[in-house]
Amino acid sequence: MKKDLAENKVLILYLLNKLPNGIKSDNLYKIISSANNINYFYFQELLTDLIESNFVGSFTNDEDTIIKITSDGQNALTLTKSLLP
Repeated sequence: MKKDLAENKVLILYLLNKLPNGIKSDNLYKIISSANNINYFYFQELLTDLIESNFVGSFTNDEDTIIKITSDGQNALTLTKSLLP
């Protein structure tokens, strides 16, 4: 289970790293869930943990919540990218 948790976090960081302008939280969930069949609540838990760890930043643009990877997140991704299948 811990390996799945780590893989899912790295997958989120990987995708965010490919999107320098960020992405709406709901759109990120759609991508992650289609690739890795996780439910919305589990996704929110992962995202909250990444935000609290300062690997991901969250800000509001108009009425949308935009998610972006931070420099700490990029560093963590570099160290953990090998966890991706």
